[in-house]
Amino acid sequence: MSFASFFNLDAQNVDTLFVSSNFEKTNIKAYSKINSSASITHREFFYFGFKNEYNTIGFHIKNTESVNKDLVLEFSNALISEVVLLKKDNERFQTVKKTGIDYPISQKPLEHRLFAFQIKLDPHEAATYQIKLKKEEGKPLVTSVYLKSFQAFNKQNSIQQTVIGIYFGISILSILFSLFVFFILRKGSYLIYALYIIFLGLFISSYTGLFSQLFLDASSFFNKYTHYVLFSEISMLLFVVFSQKILEAKTHMPKLKKAIDILLIVLVSIRLLIHFVFTDIFEAYISIFMNLWYAVFIVMVVLVAIEIVLYFKTNFKRSSLFAFAYLFMIAGVCVTILYHSYGIINTMIYGLPVVFYSSFLEIIFLTFTVIFMVKDIYDERNSLSEKLIVEEKKSLNAFIKGEDKERKRISKELHDNIGSQLGYLKRFVSDKFKDGAVSEAIDSLCNDVRNLSHDISPSDLNFIGFENAASDLSKRLSEQTSLNIDFNSYNFPTQLDENVETQIYRVLQEAINNIIKHANAKHVDIQLVGHDMYASISIEDDGKGFSTSNRNIGLGLKNMKSRIQQIGGTLEIDSTKNKGTSIIITIPNLKST
Repeated sequence: MSFASFFNLDAQNVDTLFVSSNFEKTNIKAYSKINSSASITHREFFYFGFKNEYNTIGFHIKNTESVNKDLVLEFSNALISEVVLLKKDNERFQTVKKTGIDYPISQKPLEHRLFAFQIKLDPHEAATYQIKLKKEEGKPLVTSVYLKSFQAFNKQNSIQQTVIGIYFGISILSILFSLFVFFILRKGSYLIYALYIIFLGLFISSYTGLFSQLFLDASSFFNKYTHYVLFSEISMLLFVVFSQKILEAKTHMPKLKKAIDILLIVLVSIRLLIHFVFTDIFEAYISIFMNLWYAVFIVMVVLVAIEIVLYFKTNFKRSSLFAFAYLFMIAGVCVTILYHSYGIINTMIYGLPVVFYSSFLEIIFLTFTVIFMVKDIYDERNSLSEKLIVEEKKSLNAFIKGEDKERKRISKELHDNIGSQLGYLKRFVSDKFKDGAVSEAIDSLCNDVRNLSHDISPSDLNFIGFENAASDLSKRLSEQTSLNIDFNSYNFPTQLDENVETQIYRVLQEAINNIIKHANAKHVDIQLVGHDMYASISIEDDGKGFSTSNRNIGLGLKNMKSRIQQIGGTLEIDSTKNKGTSIIITIPNLKST
C-alpha cells in the first residue's frame, strides 16, 4: 500500500517546523496532520481510538541554517506494535526505518529505551516525513512525538537515567530491607512486599521500555502480553495480598477481605484469559471486557479504601502511611487508564509517565509502613519482655518473702520446740544417769541447734544491729571453716530499717555460702563503709572466680540482686577466672525511724 494514498499532505495547510540554531525540542503535534478521525485534536499528544489499525502522521521540517542538523524523533510510548518512518523523495514516500515491539530489539534505530529515529538535515534542506503507526486491533493508541536536537536528546536522556537509577536504587534497598526482616522475623508479609517491589519494578521497566533494553538480547521480540501484562497482573495481585496483611483484614474485617479476594481472582482471571486464552473473543468484544475490568477494579479499589478507613481506629500511624501509598498507587493507575484508554489527560512528565513517579512515592511510603510494622513488632516484644521481667520480679519477691517467712517458722520451731525439748532431755539425763559425757553431747547438740536457728533467722539482729551480726557471722565461720575472713567496718550506720538489715544480712550469708561451696577460696575480706548519702558493703575473695558474661546466673545470685533491689540498692559483681570475685553492695543511708 502506498502511504501517500492515505492523504495528500501537500494539499493541506500544514505549518512547517523550522529548525534554527537555537532549536532544542518541539512537540510535532502542532505541525502535523493525521489521516484518522479517531484522534483527539485538542491534546498535545496523539490519540488513536479503537478503530483504524494503521494511522499516519505527516509533517514538514526545514533547516534554516547553513550547517547540517542532527535531530532525533522520539516517541513517548514504548509499546507500539510498529513504527515506520518515511521520507518524501521525488513525490513518493520512501521507508527510512521500521521498528516496534513486533520487531527484534536490534531493529531499534537508536539504542534507547523508547522508539527514536535519527533525522539528518542538510544545510537549508526542507523535508516532508510521514509516520506510520500500527496498533493492536481493537485497542486505542496514545503517544507523544517530539523532535529534538541530539544535545537536548542526550541531556534529557541523562537526567532520565539518573531519576530511573534513583528509583531502582530505592527499590533495591526496600527489597533488601524486606528480605532481611523476613529472615529475622520469619513473617511472610515481608517476603510478599519484597516480591511486590520486584514485580512492580519489572512492570515499570516494561512500561518505560527499559525491560527490552536491559534484559532482552538483540534478536528478541518484546512480547507485550508475556511481559507487560504478566508483570502488571502479578504486581497487582501481590499488592492486594500485602495490603490485606498490613490492614490485618483477616482479623478485623473478614467479610471485606473475602469480597476483595473474590474480586481479585475475577480481575486477574479476566485479564489473563483475554490476553492468553480467548484472544479472538476479546478482540471482538474489547470495549465490553475493558469496561467490565474497570468496573470490577473500581469496586475493589473502594473496598480496600474502606478497609483503610476502618483500620484507622486500630493503628492510626500504620494506616495513615499506607493510605498515602495507596493514594499514590491508585492515582497513578487511574490517570494512566484515562491516558491510554480514553486519551483524556497527558501522563508524561519530563519524558517519564506519571505512574513511574506515583509508584516511586508509593514505594517510599510503603517502606516506611513496613518500618513501622517492624517497630510495632519490636515494641510489642519489648512490652512483653518488660511484663515478663516484672512478673519474674514479683515471683522472685514472693519467693523471697515466703523463704523468709519459712526461715522464721523453722527458726522458731528449732528454738522454742526442739531447743526446749533438748533442754528437758539434758535435765532428765543429768538427774537420772549423772553421766557427764552424755550431758556434754547434749550441750553440743543444743549449741548446734541454737546456731542453726540463728543462721536461719537471727532473732537478735534487731537488738545487736547488722554490723555486730555480720561481725559475729564472720568470726563464727572463720572458726568453723578453713576460710580466713577479715571483717572491717568504718562509720557504718548503727541503726537501719528492720527490712533493710534482714535483706543485707541474707545477701551476706548467701555470698559467704557461695564462696564456701564454689570458690575454693582461702581468704575473704568483708568491709562495711558508711558515707553521707549511702552505705556500702564489699565482699572480696581470692577464689577461682567465674564468667560474669554468662546470662544463666543461678537462683542464689538472682535472690541476692532481688533482695538488694527491694531496698532500693544496687549489687555489682566483678569476677575473673582464677583471680577471685568482688561483690559491691550499695544501699541508701536511711536510718530507721
